[in-house]
Amino acid sequence: MKKNKAENDLLTSIEDLRKEMSIVKSRFDMETDECLIDSYIYQMEALNKKYQYFLKQAKKTGVKANVFEGGCELCSRLL
Repeated sequence: MKKNKAENDLLTSIEDLRKEMSIVKSRFDMETDECLIDSYIYQMEALNKKYQYFLKQAKKTGVKANVFEGGCELCSRLL
């Protein structure tokens, strides 16, 4: 039972990060101020690192879900 909660928490964290990355990407696409553009780039880099960490944890523990398909295409398009 504890393992399922940990797996669900991990999957939830990954999904939350994907949503947050999408929001930051949308804001980046619409921004015109150079300082804010830079801040969105830094945010995406930080979110990408977190995303990579959680994916490694999922792989290490054997957690699999459709959530992982497509990887971090938002990051790769931005960076």
